[in-house]
Amino acid sequence: MIHCIVPEEEDAIAIGRRLLSEPGNEEIRVVRNRTMLTGFTTRTEILHEVRAPVKEKAMVVKGRVERSVVCEEPADLYTLESRMIMGRLFRLFLDKYQVTATELLHNWTYLRKLSESGNMMSTAASQVAMAQANEFNMPAKDRIRHIEGLIHKGMTRARDFYAERRRLPRFDKANLDHVSSRIHARVGPDDYAFTMLCLLGQYLMGYGSVGGKMEMLLHMITEDMDPELVSLFEGVIADALVTPEMVKDLLGSHANLAESLCALADFLHGRSDPARLNPNLAKVGDLIQRGAGEGCRTVLVERLLFELKRDHPLDRKCPEADGALLDSVVEHLRGPDGKLLGGSVAEAAIASRMVRHRQAFLRDLGMVEAADQLPGKWKPASV
Repeated sequence: MIHCIVPEEEDAIAIGRRLLSEPGNEEIRVVRNRTMLTGFTTRTEILHEVRAPVKEKAMVVKGRVERSVVCEEPADLYTLESRMIMGRLFRLFLDKYQVTATELLHNWTYLRKLSESGNMMSTAASQVAMAQANEFNMPAKDRIRHIEGLIHKGMTRARDFYAERRRLPRFDKANLDHVSSRIHARVGPDDYAFTMLCLLGQYLMGYGSVGGKMEMLLHMITEDMDPELVSLFEGVIADALVTPEMVKDLLGSHANLAESLCALADFLHGRSDPARLNPNLAKVGDLIQRGAGEGCRTVLVERLLFELKRDHPLDRKCPEADGALLDSVVEHLRGPDGKLLGGSVAEAAIASRMVRHRQAFLRDLGMVEAADQLPGKWKPASV
């Protein structure tokens, strides 16, 4: 394709290199045409450059398994706890392809891509197996073999569906009841959930972002929908909430971490004004309030506790204000019965933050030795 014709060679070269620097252009040529008096035209290539290939950053397993659950049967791979672990370990992969853990488990296309992405799957399996072995005093090698066997069964199941998918009805959100009834009749109750999620996974491939998929599912769920379908869709929505970026987008901007934690705590306690919430977050809140969003609630509580446990100031611009800000967070964490959201885990995180704040205060006064000894002799009487 000829972009332009210019009289000067220098201008042509400059334009060519500018075009090569723009997205979507992989190769440029600058050609000089010279027409002789006889009418004969000569063509001379002045410049030919190809954009240097960009080497993709290798995808690796991120995060670590802090709290593990024992996986004994293939069905254990599909539980919320297992999917939350996958959401952390496979974060780079899931972000690249904009899929949730549920989609990964039920879509052979993505499972195959993951298995071909270096050693991500084996590394994650080893991490999970080692965490289980350490926590439950099991032989590590046996756990690794067992976990790898479960993964193989899960991949085989997804591959088998992929081979048979054309014989099944397509996911049709306008006729969900009809599709659901046909799947029930075709595969029976034992394979119903897996098959419906496989069909949903195929349908969601038409959406370019996890946020778009979550919004679509939230709009699909109605109060009169079959509770079994609601449970399946809610699981995908919960998976979407595993990413901190998604939670930040839904909560909106806040001045500091403390305000974000207070806003999230108020939301989980049902104290937020739905009219002032992000519309998608308001729909999640409605699911939670009517008892159909337990997975979403669990994921959001985990996010709150994770941020509370981190060694980050509640206000980066004013770390010395942590004491007062922590008091505010604790107040918002308390429910109507006075109990803390997050229970003992929240109490431990708050106590650790109290210790760190008091240590910083003592060090500012030059009492370094007293600050270093503080954790061993000072604990908050109550939180």
